Amino acid sequence: MALIDLVAPVVEPVDLTSAKQFLRVDGNDEDTLITDMISLARHQVENMIDRTLIYRVFMYRGPVPNGHCLQLPRPPLLAVSEVTLRDEDEQIIVIPSSDYRVNTHRDPGELRLKDGVSWTDYLDAPTGLEIEFSAGYGTDPGDVPLPLKQALLLLLAQHYEYRDNTEHPSVPMMVDALLMPYRWVRL
Repeated sequence: MALIDLVAPVVEPVDLTSAKQFLRVDGNDEDTLITDMISLARHQVENMIDRTLIYRVFMYRGPVPNGHCLQLPRPPLLAVSEVTLRDEDEQIIVIPSSDYRVNTHRDPGELRLKDGVSWTDYLDAPTGLEIEFSAGYGTDPGDVPLPLKQALLLLLAQHYEYRDNTEHPSVPMMVDALLMPYRWVRL
C-alpha cells in the first residue's frame, strides 16, 4: 500500500503568531525556522496518531481488496473523488460513484461497493486499486481539536529548545497523553 500526499495543507493547525507566543519569542529573526518547525511538528503528530489534522488530498494505491469494503487510511475521511482499477496490462477503469458508497461517519472512513457489484465487473483480473480522497478535521485551524494543537505546540517547543543539539530527547509524556485518545489502533 502507498499513500501519496497530492495537496499540501494550505494552513497549519497553529499559526506563526501563536507559536511565537507559546515559545516566548520576540522579533522576526527566526520566523522561517519556527514556520518549518511547525510543519515538522504537524507531520510528527500526524504520524504518531495516523490521522490528518488539516484538509489534504491523498492518493491511495494498493491491491484490490478481497471483500467489498476498504477502510481508508489517515482519518477523518471527508470525501472520495475518484476510484480506479488497474490490471497487469496497465488498463485503467474508473468506477462510477453510483457503484460505491462512502461512509465518512466511521472512523476510519470506508469505501464499500454496493450490493451486487464486484471489482471484477470492471476488469477481469484487477491487480491494483487507486483512490483519490480528502481527509482532515477541516480547512481552518479552529477545526483541529485543541489537545492535538497543544501536543503540536509541545513538540514544537522541544524542537526549538534542542535545535542546536544533534540528539533530541524522547517525546514528552504530556504529548503522548494528549494524543492517546486520537490514536488509530489497528487490530
